[in-house]
Amino acid sequence: MALCTPGGILLRQSSSGFFPPWHLLTTLAAVMDKHTFPQFPVADLVNFFRQKVLTGAEAKNFTKTDIFPNPKPEWVQKLFMRVLQKVFNVGVDQFYMVPVVLDIQYPHLMEGFAPVAHLVKLMSRFLPMCLIYDFHPSDVLNPKGKRTLYLLSGIVNFLHFRDTRKMVYTAFCLNYKSTLDSINQQQRTIQELEAKIEKLTTVPPEQQAEFKALSSDIHDLQQCISQEYRAKDLVLEEKIAHQKTDLAEKMKKLNQHKLTIATMKEEQEHMKSQIVESPEQRKNKTERMKENVHRLKQARQETSEKCDYYRERVTVASLWESDVQCYNKKLHNIEANLEVYRKTLEETRQKEEQMVNKNLELKSMANEETQLKRTILIKKEKLAKMDIKNQKKQEDFEQRKSEILEICSHIQEKRQAVHGRVSHVLQEIKQTNNKKEELLDMAEEEKKKCQDVMTGFRNALEKYHDSLQKVSDRSAERRREKVTELNRRLSRR
Repeated sequence: MALCTPGGILLRQSSSGFFPPWHLLTTLAAVMDKHTFPQFPVADLVNFFRQKVLTGAEAKNFTKTDIFPNPKPEWVQKLFMRVLQKVFNVGVDQFYMVPVVLDIQYPHLMEGFAPVAHLVKLMSRFLPMCLIYDFHPSDVLNPKGKRTLYLLSGIVNFLHFRDTRKMVYTAFCLNYKSTLDSINQQQRTIQELEAKIEKLTTVPPEQQAEFKALSSDIHDLQQCISQEYRAKDLVLEEKIAHQKTDLAEKMKKLNQHKLTIATMKEEQEHMKSQIVESPEQRKNKTERMKENVHRLKQARQETSEKCDYYRERVTVASLWESDVQCYNKKLHNIEANLEVYRKTLEETRQKEEQMVNKNLELKSMANEETQLKRTILIKKEKLAKMDIKNQKKQEDFEQRKSEILEICSHIQEKRQAVHGRVSHVLQEIKQTNNKKEELLDMAEEEKKKCQDVMTGFRNALEKYHDSLQKVSDRSAERRREKVTELNRRLSRR
């Protein structure tokens, strides 16, 4: 597992937490000047640690004086420990763990120093992630005001960055889950719609015979109806075309008559203005009028004769009434057959409407399916774009990796040079160690001589002390004897 810092540098995870690889420390030091962070005031830091890091009585008892101007080492160590617990999920028991394999003379001293050592170790790995590269154990053991503010502001900046990255990652995960759920739902709906389409298109085996019979009947009726209507349509079209030609001829004749009438009226008016009526002309007009009257009488006689003829025909038609009644019955039968035919046509129309409705439903289902396919394609395109972005990120990461490897190669060269210098220094150290061993041997010899001298001196002193003790004992006995003699003499007097 790895984590990205605000500067865009990956950090590896070990058993104790996240820490930057050793060959990236130089690049981090180069980035330090570019990526700075703001230094927060004391009140903001106190409020942040009370709300986000500390809990319970620790949050209530935490004040400004614990950090600035004279920070307390206990509170600074406690803040660092809580931050490490929050970021890396480090348990409290891990700070007090001591390796059992080592043979330690005074384990109680190691247990007291273990939490501070673990804290210094983890903070030296954690603070480079916060763009702080000059951490020292004295920042934990003997903290100072401005220095602690600098460290805490860097930690707060990192925690803000961590929270924002967490929010972005959780939002991405939620969007990914929602898109997966929607895709699954759409696939289910597509499957259900396909099943419905299959049900609508497939005919059950029980109704297949009826369906085939109905379809064959409908096909025959459609053919018959189409043939009849085609014949009627052809007859009507011929009649309409003939009538159109007659109308065109009549219109031509009317136009000609109108023109002639207009010309005649003009000529008549012109002639009236020129001609003066005479008695001969009046006689001619009267004769013409008589001739017209005679013609009308003849036409009246002809019409009367035609009426008589038609009456005779009506009397003859009465004899044909029985035949006419038979023809009427046949017409009634034909009408009944036509009604049956109309009913069948209505049934076929209803069935056609049902088929049309079903076809519309199928079209709607097909449209929904196409819409779902489009949505799926759009989402696939989005996923492809995301893949392209990930590929670009991977390429950028590989470029950075290549740059870092180049830097590592330079560092390796420098390391080799340093290794040569170190080997030279080690040789000098060996020489100094050899000289040191010689000096130690000389010192041990002199020490032995001194010890011999000391033993002799001690023996002489002991003998001297014994002689002094004996002399003191003898002097004491003499004094006692003198005192007793004096006491005796005094008592005699």
